[in-house]
Amino acid sequence: MKRFSVLLAALALPLSASAAQAPGPDWAFMTPDPNAPAPAAANAPAPAAPQPGAPAIVVSGKGAAVPACSSCHGASGVGGPHSANIRGQNADYIVRQMMDFKSGTRRSPLATHGPIAGALTDAEIAAAAKYYDGLSPMRSARIVEAANAPKTMIGRNNQRTKLPGNATEPLGKRIVEFAEASPQAPFVAYVPPGSLAAGKTITGGGKVEECASCHGDGLKGSEDLPRLAGRSPTYIARQLYQFKNGLRKGGYADVMKDIASGLNDDDIIAAAAYVGSLDP
Repeated sequence: MKRFSVLLAALALPLSASAAQAPGPDWAFMTPDPNAPAPAAANAPAPAAPQPGAPAIVVSGKGAAVPACSSCHGASGVGGPHSANIRGQNADYIVRQMMDFKSGTRRSPLATHGPIAGALTDAEIAAAAKYYDGLSPMRSARIVEAANAPKTMIGRNNQRTKLPGNATEPLGKRIVEFAEASPQAPFVAYVPPGSLAAGKTITGGGKVEECASCHGDGLKGSEDLPRLAGRSPTYIARQLYQFKNGLRKGGYADVMKDIASGLNDDDIIAAAAYVGSLDP
C-alpha cells in the first residue's frame, strides 16, 4: 500500500543545505540570504521550560558531540520551520527514525544526525522518545492565506525572521513562516490564496492516495507512522521535496518518492498548508 509519509523526519537540526545537496526552493530548505547579518542571540520563541520527568538528553545533551534535544526542538518539542515538531509524536516512530540515522540508512543534508544518533545509547533514544510522546500535541503555525506577506529574511542561523517595519512583498509560490507572539501557535505561515482548499483535495485522494489511509483519522498518526496534523508547513514541504528528489532514505522512502514525484510546486505548497492547518 502506498504510504503518504510526508514527515519521516522526527529529530532534525537546522538545515543549511547547498543546492547540490538539497535541490528545491530556498524558502523550503531555509537557505540563508547571502546578505544576512550574523544571527542575533535568539530569533525564535524561547523553548518552554522542561516538563517534569524530562530526561537529561533532552535538557542538557551528552557532551560536546550531542547537543540537547531542546536546543533545536525545545523542551516543548514544537520545533519550527527549521526543525521538526515532535511534541506528541509517536515514540515508536521517533525511535525508528533515530535508528535509521544511527545505521546510516537515513542521512541529513548536514550529515549531523548520524554522529549524534551514534553517540546515543538505545536507552537514551527511548527515553527522549517517550518524553516527547507524553506531551500533548501543539500546532506549529497559524496559517494565513494571502497574496502578500511581511518582508522577511532567512539568517545565517537558518531561521526566517520578519524585517522591521510593516513592509510587505508578493508571496508568489512560497510559504513564508516565521516566529510570532501568538496564543494560537509560536509561528505564523503565509500561504497563497486557495491553498487550504486545494490541499484538502490533494491529501484527500484527489492526486495521491488519501493520507488518512496511513496516517489515521485527522492525520493524527497511526501505529509507527507520524502525526502530520498541525506541523510546520515549511517543514512538511521540505520533506516532500527531499522525497521527490531522492534525498530521503529509510522506511517507506521509495514509496514516498513515487508519490511526491507526481506533485508540482503548487501541489506541495497546498498539501503542506492544509496539513499544517489541521488540529493536532
